[in-house]
Formats: sequence, structure tokens, C-alpha cells
Amino acid sequence: MQLSFWKRHYRFNILLHVLAWAVFLSLPLLFMGNRNIATTDVLQRWEFWFFGFCFVVPYYLNSYLFTPYIIRTRNYVLYIISLLCIIFACAFWLRPFDRLMQMGGVEKRGQPMFSGKRIPPPPLVYEQGSPFPEALKGRQPGPPPDRGRIDLASVYILVMVIVLGLLVRIIQYWMQSQQRIQEVQHEWTKTELAFLKAQVHPHFLFNTLNNIYSLALVGEPSTATSIYKLSQLMRYYMDERNEEKVSLKEEVQAIQDFIALQKLRIGPNCTLRERYEGVDTDKQIHAFILLPFIENAFKYGLRASGACYLDFAIQIAEDYCLMEVKNSISPELPEQTGSGIGLKNVRKLLEHLYPNSFQLDIRQDKEAFFVKLMLYI
Repeated sequence: MQLSFWKRHYRFNILLHVLAWAVFLSLPLLFMGNRNIATTDVLQRWEFWFFGFCFVVPYYLNSYLFTPYIIRTRNYVLYIISLLCIIFACAFWLRPFDRLMQMGGVEKRGQPMFSGKRIPPPPLVYEQGSPFPEALKGRQPGPPPDRGRIDLASVYILVMVIVLGLLVRIIQYWMQSQQRIQEVQHEWTKTELAFLKAQVHPHFLFNTLNNIYSLALVGEPSTATSIYKLSQLMRYYMDERNEEKVSLKEEVQAIQDFIALQKLRIGPNCTLRERYEGVDTDKQIHAFILLPFIENAFKYGLRASGACYLDFAIQIAEDYCLMEVKNSISPELPEQTGSGIGLKNVRKLLEHLYPNSFQLDIRQDKEAFFVKLMLYI
């Protein structure tokens, strides 16, 4: 699909260049038409095609040879010298505009170059016995009167063509660099998201299996349900790890399964509260955006002794998703702001996935840690 896009882009570029040069070459035809010179006669003269050649070749030399060279090597002196040589040759030697304007013998069909009857030249009167007029006696044949004159019109047109080509190539290089930056950012986001999805901590899986094993030993009826929830959570991790977006309902279900498994670790000293509103929706969300905040709360909010609490709330409306997480701070664990995969990494991920479309508020006091995430979806 990408190859097909570049083929279409390449063909469009060729068509655009052909149309641009056709418009450029039509300008002298219109100018010559105002001088009562037939267009077909102009097209048959080499001066016309030489005029186009003198501007087409410098354009492509500058655009596809000189400009890429200076971008790679930064050799601006050589670039300027090359352009000055081209301009000098055009102004003093090639002189395409002057040649075009001084075309001789071009006549409109059926009549001379200038309208009206052809006026024969007046007879020349020479001195008797002299093959030349008196006025030409003693003169040596010299160069044409216009030799050495600067073709300013050609210089002006050439400079405009070179500047236009330079700007076009610079814009193309800038667009290509921006595209590469976007591709790198996209790959970085995918890598970051893959890293986030890989954070199924082995100790969490090990502790959960141990808890389920303990339930099985005493014949707890919830053993089968716990195994099912663990399998559902692992399936979500495995199935959605390569998907960019998932159903918001699936993300909330994964959070509920995660909390249900974590309840196996919660003792009577911990209070857990969870609230969900509007979760029955078809809205899409990037996978594993909400779950890290829940996991972070369990990691740093549970206490082996002493009272603790965890409070989760998810509210989904028509144009936003609001999640609030609040947990007590356990003095037995290090500071929560530097936790696990790091809430800073999650913030960076949000900045790439939801630029200017989220609000993340993280606060901490002596007793509690509070997270409020507003996603505009």
C-alpha cells in the first residue's frame, strides 16, 4: 500500500513538472503572438527551444544535484561559485532571451514579419570605381553591435528559476524530515506501549497463583472463579498487546478482573471501594492506559498491618472518560512518586497518544496519594 502511494506521488510529481514547464514556455509564445508572429513558426525555430533548454537544465541541476550536495556537505562556497558560473554563462554567452527576441525571418503565415507591403531597401550610391560606400571606407569589420551586452532578462529569469527550485527542494526535504520524525515518534510510542504492556510483574502472577492454591487447599468455592479471572486477564494482555486501540469496555473489564484478583491479597485491615458509571459503551481507547494507575495503587497502598484503603472510580460520558484513584500511603514502602514503571512514563505515553486531549493531576500528602485522569475521547 505504501509502495502504491509513492508510485502515485511520483506520477503526480512528473505531471506537475510537465504542466509547470508548459506554462513557462507558453509565455514567450504569447509575447511573440503580440508581435504578429505565428506560433507554429516560433515552434519551428531553434531559438525557442534553446530558450527553454537554458532554464530547464539549470533548474534540475540546482534542484537534484547542487541542493542535495550542499545539504549533505554544507559546502556553501562551492555552491555559490557554481551558481555564479551558470548565471555568467547565461548572461554573456548563451543569452537565451536576446536570441529569442532577435529571431530573424519569422513571418506570420501569408505575410511578412511586419504587416504591410515589403518596402525594398533604397538603392546605395557608391563612388565611381568603388565597390563600397564612402561611409565604410577605412573601417575594419568588427563584432556584432550587441556582443558583450548583458542579457539582464535572462539573468532575472534564471535567478527566479534557481530560487524557486531551491525553495521547492528545501520544502520537500523539510516535509521528508517531518515525516521521519513522525515515524520515529510513532515507533517510540509503540515501543513504549509494548514496554507498558509487558509489565505483568512476575511477583504478581506468582502471588496470585499462590493465593489461588491456598483457596484450593481449603476447598474455597471462589477458586474456580479466581482461576477464570486470571485467565481472562492474561488473555487480555496477550490478545491486545499488538492492538493500538481496544474497546473501553474491555479495558474496564480487565481492571475489574485485576482488582478481583488483588482482593485475594487484601486482609481485613484494608477497605476497598470501586465505582463504575457508563462503562457499557462502544468507545475506543488505547490499551493499558488506565490499568497502570490501578496497579500502582495496589502496589503502594496495601499494608501488612494497620488500616489502609483503596478507592477507584471510573466515569464514562459521551465525550470523556474520568478516572479517579485514591490510596493510602504505606510507610513500609518507598516513596510512591518513583513507582514501578513510573507514572512519569505513563504521562509521556499519554502525551504521545492523546496530545492536548487529556488532563492528569497527581497529588500526594502525608497520608494519601491521589490520581485524577480526564481523557477526551
